[in-house]
Amino acid sequence: MEEQRGTQKQIAKRYRDKVDYYNTTSPWRRTRFWVSFMAIAGGSAAIYFAQEKTPPEFFNTGPLSRHHSALRKLSEKYPQLDLHNDCVACHKPESLARSSPGPARFFQVLNDRFSNGAPSFERIDQACQTCHKQHAFHEPNVVENRSCSACHKEHQGPGPMHAVVSLDCASCHNDRDIMQASAQVGKQLPPTQWRLNPKVVNLTGAPSVILQLPRPSEGYTEAFASFSDGHPPFQLHRENVRESDVLRFNHQRHLNGPGIPPTKAGGKLDCNYCHRPEPKGRYMQRVSFEANCQECHSLQFDVKNPDFQLPHGDAQLVRTFLRTLPAQYAELARQKRGMTNTQRIADFTGQQVRQLLAQFPNAEQLERTVFFTRDPYKASQQSDPANRAKYAGCAYCHEVKQATGVSYPMAEVTKPVIIDRWMPHAHFNHAKHESVSSCRECHVVAASSQLTSDVLMPTKESCTTCHSPQGKAMKTSECMTCHTYHAPDPRVDAPLTASTVSFKQMLLGRGP
Repeated sequence: MEEQRGTQKQIAKRYRDKVDYYNTTSPWRRTRFWVSFMAIAGGSAAIYFAQEKTPPEFFNTGPLSRHHSALRKLSEKYPQLDLHNDCVACHKPESLARSSPGPARFFQVLNDRFSNGAPSFERIDQACQTCHKQHAFHEPNVVENRSCSACHKEHQGPGPMHAVVSLDCASCHNDRDIMQASAQVGKQLPPTQWRLNPKVVNLTGAPSVILQLPRPSEGYTEAFASFSDGHPPFQLHRENVRESDVLRFNHQRHLNGPGIPPTKAGGKLDCNYCHRPEPKGRYMQRVSFEANCQECHSLQFDVKNPDFQLPHGDAQLVRTFLRTLPAQYAELARQKRGMTNTQRIADFTGQQVRQLLAQFPNAEQLERTVFFTRDPYKASQQSDPANRAKYAGCAYCHEVKQATGVSYPMAEVTKPVIIDRWMPHAHFNHAKHESVSSCRECHVVAASSQLTSDVLMPTKESCTTCHSPQGKAMKTSECMTCHTYHAPDPRVDAPLTASTVSFKQMLLGRGP
């Protein structure tokens, strides 16, 4: 049982003393009251007058990055963007109750904050899109778009804006629930919603042949933490894609074959002889017969005249050439032999035609040999391995078919299809890999490949040798190294104008 705290009279006296204390004023209590009142009133007044009078720089958390440092200059070049100063370009002024300035506006804004919370990042995102019009936020199956400033963090210093890190990507891509929801959204979208990113597949502006694999039923929605930690194998290897080109080529023979003579420059045939970088170094130039093959695989079909060669690239043109041999030999006499006398040209032409027909029963057999024989001069090549000027026949490299409906040897040559972009969902820069000692470090299977159908792209494991926390390229192992977050905007099909040109192009002076 609790102890008695005194009699009822004593307890009542204590309560009266407390009431008297609170009802009695003192200098200290008056001071405390007025200090509190002034703090609240002063803070409210500061908020009100800050919106009206204080320059925006007062609230600036740090200098703009180098990417946005030219906003004032842009206001002069692009007045339609309404860039009055650095802050207003992104942080649009409060739009509430503009028609009623003063206390009414202040209380309306205050009431809005209590009801809806602080302003969302939507207003800043809209400001970003004022300049950055060349892309949407993400692929269309994204469950919820993130704000621009969630990944692109401004006011971190005057240098370049900090690169987006994999942790930002993993906030969604390493969440299985989000990825499953994204897969379900993707299944409900029409195929026309998915577009290849032009920034990746066509940086040079030249026409390109792009490998477009069917999109997986679940899309690209596997959950993983980073490139080296859980990233799925490249789709090429995951689905065991095969090259469909019918042009015959054997990498193993060209790289390791003992019968391959040295190049005319005296060097050994290697990857760089055929695969040469474009001027900017990002991609490789397309391999062509004239630039890469003709030195070894001559189109000479007359062993007596090494400089007399067939045209390349058009079966009908080759057939016309063979059917007009006297005229072709006459042209050879004038252009390559320097003959001007008509009789001498006629004698030379007749002699060459007779020598050529001595090797074949008739003109039709010559035409059939040129088109359909895979190696008409194999015996002479074996006896003279250093002589590279022996014609091997169209069928040696190409798929040649007999045209239907005709009895004479009318050939149809299947046109080769050379793929320029094998991985259109990721970008790659060969120039940044110059430190790699050999192409074979990444294209491992090239040296043993014997079939054209072999796809020789590097595997994911080959890339993670360097691009991982333990590799020498650990600083370039982020998602953004290979992928772009922003998908192309399907609504933007018109040429670039002052209102649609990207912000980066504006800064570089590439606008209209």
